[in-house]
Amino acid sequence: MDPHDEVTSMDVVLVGTHPPTECGLATYTANLRNALESAGAHATVARLIDATTVDPEDNEHVVATWRRDQPHGADALFPALDNCDVVLVQHEFGIYPGRDGDAVVDLVARCARPVVTVLHTVLGNPSSHQAAIVEQLANDSRRLVVHSTSARVRLLAAHDIDPARVAVIPHGATPNRHGFRAVMCDQPLVVTWGLLGPGKGIEHGIEAIAIMRAHGLDVRYLVAGETHPNVRARDGEAYREQLQELARRRGVADLVEFDGLYRDWPALQAIVRSATLVLLPYDSRDQVTSGVLVEALAAGKPVVATAFPHAVDLSATGAVAVVDHEDPDRCARTMMRILTHPSLQEMMEVAAAAEGARYDWAIVGRQFADLAETAVLESTLLDNARSGAGRH
Repeated sequence: MDPHDEVTSMDVVLVGTHPPTECGLATYTANLRNALESAGAHATVARLIDATTVDPEDNEHVVATWRRDQPHGADALFPALDNCDVVLVQHEFGIYPGRDGDAVVDLVARCARPVVTVLHTVLGNPSSHQAAIVEQLANDSRRLVVHSTSARVRLLAAHDIDPARVAVIPHGATPNRHGFRAVMCDQPLVVTWGLLGPGKGIEHGIEAIAIMRAHGLDVRYLVAGETHPNVRARDGEAYREQLQELARRRGVADLVEFDGLYRDWPALQAIVRSATLVLLPYDSRDQVTSGVLVEALAAGKPVVATAFPHAVDLSATGAVAVVDHEDPDRCARTMMRILTHPSLQEMMEVAAAAEGARYDWAIVGRQFADLAETAVLESTLLDNARSGAGRH
């Protein structure tokens, strides 16, 4: 099938979190639904919510709701799942009810329609229970999808899964190279964005800003994003306050700015367009998918990131400079080298724009639509073969 051909009459139900839930997976689900629609499919969402979630009744795209606090909450999804062509399950550990979110296993096993499962997290050393979840999902899905080569390598190394059933489709991103910039300043602007909470490594970014100042280079650092709702419910704004105190203690409070307001996507895009460089100082060694990383490339921005797997993958493009985890000195020296060498900065911008073009949601939507068609075709052929064998 030509990747530019539109898919028609394909009815897809995506299972996962969805806005107004505030998390990266919810944003991904909404973007992928839109991309599938653009590819010609009819795409709707079966949404997971908590007891405290306000579920808007006027969301035409949400056709079913799974309340995680209800013992048989998944049952509410099956009228929609049984009347579509293919089910597209978004998987992260802990998103679904049960230990390690294992309720998703029963959901997929009960689906009468072919299932494609997207693995947003791939652990290098899963527990036996986590491994069993992934392997059962592989058994009951027509395809597993991961977003990067390193994710596929890691998945196959940790699990007994048929490689032919694992597809790589990049995380989508929105082209963002043109338009007004929300932040104007005389100094270089380093931006980190996303829901704020421990593990994002912002403290190492602040330390790097202080080291650069000590070497004579003042760089403004903008940390954009609300505190993660789960973190806020548990700890309030303690993490943000600790970071603000660190900036004061290190003498860079005038350079470090926290924008904790909720920003809709166009407003956030304008902030990203303002960046001279994007910094991802994450603590995670397991992050095989980063939506922020691909959005940075889609905006044509050089990226400095810690050595999480997705960043290591993309360092080969020339757009991403990788540094060791928890090493603000190396981080500072790397950012200084980019910011003080215009030719290097320009080279990374060109590489980012070229790589980012691969992640256009329109392209990603067509890839998912093609895979959905393949899953339906394989399932039909298998059913026909079983039916024929039964007659004999």
